[in-house]
Amino acid sequence: MNQPKEYAESNDLTYRDVDDLIKEFPEEFKKMKGRIIDVGCGPGNITKGLLLPNVEKDAVIVGADLCAAMVEYAKQHHEVKHRLSYIQLDIQTPELPENLIGQFDNAVSFYCLNWCRNTQLTMQNFYKLLRPGGKAIILMISHHMIFDVYAEQAKDAQFSTYMQDSNEIFPPHHGHPNAEEMLRKDLNEVGFKIQYCSNRWKSFTFRSWNALIDFMMSVNPFVKRMPDDLQEDYREDVEKRLKIGLPKKRSGNSDENSADFSISLLTAVFEKPLN
Repeated sequence: MNQPKEYAESNDLTYRDVDDLIKEFPEEFKKMKGRIIDVGCGPGNITKGLLLPNVEKDAVIVGADLCAAMVEYAKQHHEVKHRLSYIQLDIQTPELPENLIGQFDNAVSFYCLNWCRNTQLTMQNFYKLLRPGGKAIILMISHHMIFDVYAEQAKDAQFSTYMQDSNEIFPPHHGHPNAEEMLRKDLNEVGFKIQYCSNRWKSFTFRSWNALIDFMMSVNPFVKRMPDDLQEDYREDVEKRLKIGLPKKRSGNSDENSADFSISLLTAVFEKPLN
């Protein structure tokens, strides 16, 4: 089984940001012991390649993902006997499986929770997963220009038929002026003790415009719904709208063919109280 294309192509960006997160909070990760759940683990490469080497050496990690194909891929390629296994889980389920409640000492999630529209239910489930005193570290998108592009395209008669549910995939914090305060509010209402929470912009440089558009199309949920003769028009429309919104390269830049792209990321470290 080959690794899903969208994960193979987005791996550099995700890997870099998770690596940066671990370097920012090295002691928090080193102190993770017992049982750890990685919510939204995808194909498991980052769980195995970055998380596993940076937690306590006897810790046991469970990777969890909504997508059955991802879980199967992770089981085949990234399991580690006695230390790393994988399960299917919807973190937005209203009925968390009984066998998972209170079973984890730590929880992490990287680039997953931005797909969860019901942030409070998601955080309630994190609270249930953790044992008293358990800690969580999360990294999630709060704003991404591609969602602004989707909003514009959904009003375009040429594409609107295929994008009627576009707003359902927007990160819950997208477009809000104070995403950090929104997340803090949800965490506080659930009962977590917040140790750190921030919303920051980061940039990523793609080697070329084609590489950027290839990546954007690989994770696009709408293009596969379109007939073949419309897909190329759609790709060109995505590129046109991105070029309008992204800053232009200055003359004399050492790599004028590259494309710089910025996203806003929420980072939070929080703990379930002992009492």
